Parts: sequence; C-alpha cells; structure tokens
Amino acid sequence: MLWHDLRIAFRSIRQNPFIAALIVAVIAVGIGTSVVAITLYHTKAGNPIWWKNDVLFRVMLDSRPAPHEADAGQHPEYPPVTLIYRDAAALYQSKIPANSALMLAAYGPVDTRSPTSRPLNRPGRLTTREFFSMFDVPFLYGHAWSKSDDERPTQVVVISRFLSERLFGAGNSVGQTLVFSGQTFKVIGVIDRWMPLPRFYDVGRSFVPSDDLFIPFRWVESLSNLHFPGFCARTQTSVTTFRELAPSECIFVGLWVELSSTAQFREYRQFLDGYATEQQQARRFERPLNNRLANVSTWLEMNDVVGNQTKFQVILALIFLAICVLNTLGLLLAKFMSGAPLAGLRRALGATRADVIRQHLTEVVVLGAVAGAIGIVLAIVGLRLVRIYFFWQSKRPDDNPEFATVAQSLSHLDARMILISVGLSLLAGLLAGIYPAWRIGRMAPATFLKIQ
Repeated sequence: MLWHDLRIAFRSIRQNPFIAALIVAVIAVGIGTSVVAITLYHTKAGNPIWWKNDVLFRVMLDSRPAPHEADAGQHPEYPPVTLIYRDAAALYQSKIPANSALMLAAYGPVDTRSPTSRPLNRPGRLTTREFFSMFDVPFLYGHAWSKSDDERPTQVVVISRFLSERLFGAGNSVGQTLVFSGQTFKVIGVIDRWMPLPRFYDVGRSFVPSDDLFIPFRWVESLSNLHFPGFCARTQTSVTTFRELAPSECIFVGLWVELSSTAQFREYRQFLDGYATEQQQARRFERPLNNRLANVSTWLEMNDVVGNQTKFQVILALIFLAICVLNTLGLLLAKFMSGAPLAGLRRALGATRADVIRQHLTEVVVLGAVAGAIGIVLAIVGLRLVRIYFFWQSKRPDDNPEFATVAQSLSHLDARMILISVGLSLLAGLLAGIYPAWRIGRMAPATFLKIQ
C-alpha cells in the first residue's frame, strides 16, 4: 500500500513539476529561516554547567539607596548583581557554604620581559582558589593555588592555554614567570580549553572566550595598573582605582557560593538576611530585605542573557513559517484540484475517500521531506553567514583566536536541531496539506466523470 501511494505521489509531482518545485521552495525557505533563529536561541539559552545548576548560587544584596519614584533599569525589583567590597569580603568569611568564590574582572598588560616580546592587554580575573573546583575548570598543566596563597597573597598565576602558547610556545609553561600590571607572577597552572557558553560567571561578556589570567583576589590591592568599569551608580561618579573603590559604597565584586544541600541553603539564607538586617540597623542599607540566591539558570534569566532580540527573532521566524504554510496550502489546493478528475476516476473504480486523502497526504509528506532537506542546507548556509559575521564583529588585532570557536559554537547545527528541522518540515507539509487533501476526498466523483 505504501509503495502504491508513493508511486502515485511521484507521478503527480512529475505531472506538475513547477508547482511542486514552488511548494518545496516555499517550505524550505520557511524551515531554513526558522532553524537559524531556533539554533541561535538554543545555543544562547543553554546552561553550560547544568550538572551543578542547583548547588551554585550567585549572592545578591540590595544595598541600593532608598527607592526613588522611578528606579532605573529593566528590572528595578532585582537587587544589584554585584556587591560592595566590604560586604563581599564579610560574606566570604562564612563557613556555611561548601565553597565560596570572590571575583573581579580586570584588564592589564602582560609580557615576559623578553627582548622579543611586546605587552599584550589581556583580560584577567582576580578570584579565590575555590573558583576552579566550583566551576569544574580543567587543567592542562599544574594546579590551582593553595589557601595560604590566597591569604598572603603569593605571586602566582593560572593562565589559559592560549596565553601560555602565545607567551611561551607549545608545551608545559608551569614554572615560567610573566609580568601582569607591573607585578611579576609565577605560572603554577595552565587551563585546558574551557569555554562555558554563555559565560555564566561573568554575564557582562557572555559569549566570549574565558579569561586569560587568574590571580589571587587580594592582589587587587597591589595591581595599580588594572582597569575597572570606572563608574559608581550610587554616587554617579567615575571611580577607576581600587583605592577609591574599596572604602566606597560602590558595587563591583561578585560572589558565588556552593550550597550542596537544602539545609545548607536555608542556613545560608538566614545568615544572609541576618547580615543585611545588621547593615540596616547600621543605616547602610536603606531598603527592605531583598536578598537573592540565584542558581545558574535563574541567574542567566535574571540577566536576560538570551535577550529579547533573540526571542523576537524566533517569533518572527515562526510567523514567517506560518505564512509559508498558508501559501503552501493555496498551492496544494490548486495542484490537487487540477488533478481532481483523476481522483474522481479512482473513486469510481472503488477507492474510498480515506484512500484518496491518504494518497494525497503521502504526496504532501514527500514534498515536505524534500523541502526539509533543502531547508537544512539553507540553514547551514545561513548559520555559516552568522558565524562569519559574529567572528568578524568580535575579532580584534592580537585577540584570542578562540573567538572563532565561540562563533562556531553559537551557530552549530547539532543533531537536535536537525531533528527539529525535519519535524518542522513534515509538520508544515501536513498542516498545509490536510485541508486540500480532505477537500479533494470529499468531492463527489460523479462531477468529474461527467466532465470526462
């Protein structure tokens, strides 16, 4: 029965090749557009550390001044995403979490003081030793620093594989020295390729390679040439040095904690509320309690990592696909009606209405499958163009070549997206073909026999 229906379908397609090609083209364009939009959304909406989603939490305290009539920002109900330095340092001392990691992004010049090397301005991260274990950072060579290195601090650094190869060439660079922001550091570890996308621990730069240097947090007090964001929202003034930031009420330090059980979560939440209450009593915090412990998925959602533009693109692509389906419905109806006399003859020879509907739906499935294959090719071409555009928008002279890897990851058509594209093509074909097939199956055969 299936082979019989397929033979009839192919015969019908050969009889009206132009209309069949037009149907395939309309569906394919709709599928290709939709798959590109859905793929970009799928990549941006991913959770790069899903296995720790419910144990890693970003700590937020509402240290803002008393509310005004209209608070700035898209989500004024959210507390600030970063902490005041003194608050972050105090919370870090808590023994409740299994691990806690302070962090602060900064840029600075890096070189080896070799006659042949020239300084590179590279992104660094001042953090504590727990960063590497909390976020499952893989090491190619060496290891993270110790607790005593955090407390002194010691002049040690963990660098990325890219920076290691750029400064010291291929091979193990542990034991080498480099100069960052005027201070000499000894390399004790080299991170293997590690590129969480989106970069959840630093949502301000979600889709870029990871940092190139990781230095004990307390070196922030000594690295005078570091570049900071330079703006304090509380005072509405520019602040560019740590000496100005540290005693201020400006927010600029991030804190992540690892809470491995529900009891630990409740205990730390009580500790957080108690700390905020103390600061209210000291008249530092002027708002009602609004503390947050956001897990990774909630944190990404709060910071709109996916972005409204990406969501809007998906909606537009699906609307465009729906328009393609409606146009295809009209084309199929015209095609089936042109072959209605033959369908009437089949009915007169004993075919049932269900047989006629099934045979026409088989033709729709064939056309949808061909359109889906072409749609996948169009999606691959579209994603390739997106990849080229993203790469050239992000790439800068002397920058990390792993930007190409980021671009490829954002525009990668994986097996799930291929299945979605096949499913969309078949669904689009069926939605467009159900009514024309039902219409032709419901028509009385006598009408066409009289014509014949």
